[in-house]
Amino acid sequence: MDNRRDWSDLWTGLRLITSGFRRYPRLVIYSILAALLWMAVTVINPYLQKLVVDNAIEAGQTNLLVPLVLILLLAGFMRAASIAWRRWYAFKLAYKYEIDLRGRIFSTIQRLGFDFYDHSSAGSLMARASTDLTQVRLVYMILPITLANIITIIMVVAMAFVLDPVMGMVAALALPVMVGFAILYARKTTGISFQVQQALAEMSRLAQEGISGIAVTKAFGREEREARRAQQVAEDIFSKSMGLARFRSLYLPWYELIPTVITLLALWLGGIRVTNGDMTIGDLVAFTQYLVVLYFPIRMTGWFFAELPRCSAAGARIVELLQTNPSIKEPDHPIPLAPGGGEIRFDGVSFAYDGQKVLQDLDLVIPAGSSVALFGPTGCGKTTLGHLIPRFYDPQEGVVTIDGIDVRRLDMTELRRQVAVAFEEPFLFSATVAENIAFGAPDADHSRIVAAARVADAHEFIQNLPDGYDTVVGERGLSLSGGQRQRVALARAVMGSPRILILDDATSAVDAITEAHIHAELIEAMQQRTTIVIAHRTSTLLLADQIIVLEDGNVLAFGEHQDLWDNVPRYRQLLAEASPVHR
Repeated sequence: MDNRRDWSDLWTGLRLITSGFRRYPRLVIYSILAALLWMAVTVINPYLQKLVVDNAIEAGQTNLLVPLVLILLLAGFMRAASIAWRRWYAFKLAYKYEIDLRGRIFSTIQRLGFDFYDHSSAGSLMARASTDLTQVRLVYMILPITLANIITIIMVVAMAFVLDPVMGMVAALALPVMVGFAILYARKTTGISFQVQQALAEMSRLAQEGISGIAVTKAFGREEREARRAQQVAEDIFSKSMGLARFRSLYLPWYELIPTVITLLALWLGGIRVTNGDMTIGDLVAFTQYLVVLYFPIRMTGWFFAELPRCSAAGARIVELLQTNPSIKEPDHPIPLAPGGGEIRFDGVSFAYDGQKVLQDLDLVIPAGSSVALFGPTGCGKTTLGHLIPRFYDPQEGVVTIDGIDVRRLDMTELRRQVAVAFEEPFLFSATVAENIAFGAPDADHSRIVAAARVADAHEFIQNLPDGYDTVVGERGLSLSGGQRQRVALARAVMGSPRILILDDATSAVDAITEAHIHAELIEAMQQRTTIVIAHRTSTLLLADQIIVLEDGNVLAFGEHQDLWDNVPRYRQLLAEASPVHR
């Protein structure tokens, strides 16, 4: 990674971090005020000790001891209170901004189109919402005290000059050295920090795949191979982290050595000046205390700058996601979908995945209220055609209309309420069966949920579950069989009474008898809407009145089964390649 990219990532991450200060100015002000109070008490404490030594002990004015000690005690309580105050508001700021960022990340993930997920892993996205976000939160926890630390360092050096200009020069030596070390460290570690965050995202991806695909892994006895893959990524993380640790191990000790060297120099020079009468013992006590005070701010400031590149790299990865523009955008002035029967028209539609043409200048009209099956060889564009209707993707060329309106001019939420899709691989949420069925219509009453379940031939098996419709199906619905999940997903699709229903081989996991029952129920439900059956198996062709045969990205034939059987040899060949169908 070149230096230009390193610094770009650093500034990108810093801009994200500072944006939180504008969002929560009151919390920022309270945090900084508390930190400044801590700084003020910390800076004045050594000077009070000088007064005790010079004005009370050395001068023999013991009557000043009690008030000065009480002032020191009060300063101690104020310092403790300021620490509690600062930590409370700093943590509140950090967690509030974390919640805000987490919401923005989730909202962005929800807005992005299918094409984004075609090239992104769940693990990488999870890393941005977990490890990256944690790194950004860390900055908010320590930034107020870091600002106070920097001011403390400046004030301590200034007080040292007030006490004795010569000794002040000794204290001032710490500043250029500290700044130089911080800049050097940032330049050396920003790129490595970004690589570490990327490697952690890869580990999250592998972990997510390992959990989701555990059944496949065990079925093929590939546990050791998957463990080796994870080990390789872990070793990559270790290697990159050790590169970062190498710089830290060289940087931090030298950074922390600064106060020790300055203190030794001050004791040597201060002892000479006290002996020569150029400064008082109280001045030397105060000065050495100031050097002790310097140790914590210098150490914490060094640690902050050591962590800042990694936090900024994490912030840059979050910004990269937040700035991703969805390819499917809402129209500026959406047109309401007028009442209609659900006529679908494709005019000159072309579509390609990563440059690979799937549909080529396709023209097709699906009449309102009709039921059609899309049939053809693998890769002919059946599923793609179905995905263009609810705008999961937009065609690169041509127009898709519903009842005469370009789908790109419709409100996306309304469009997808009117176009329901039952996918071949159903996804269920970790919720009750009823909540999964009513996902698209959360206000539906129980009778509507049951009616939808009956259409999908799911009511009987749901009744036999431990808690019936209130049974929690677990993550991704894995407590149900594949066929049961498909039936629940099918019930969810018909639940909202959509104008258009798209069935993407939605009964592939059920047995023949159950499929026949579902088809019988579906035929009645299909009478009220336009239905598109994406047929990967010949049995699903029986659901449709008309069959559209697709090949090479276009319509090869369109008609009833018997007519196609009699007149289209390619149709007969495709049926024979799939499975026998009775004429």
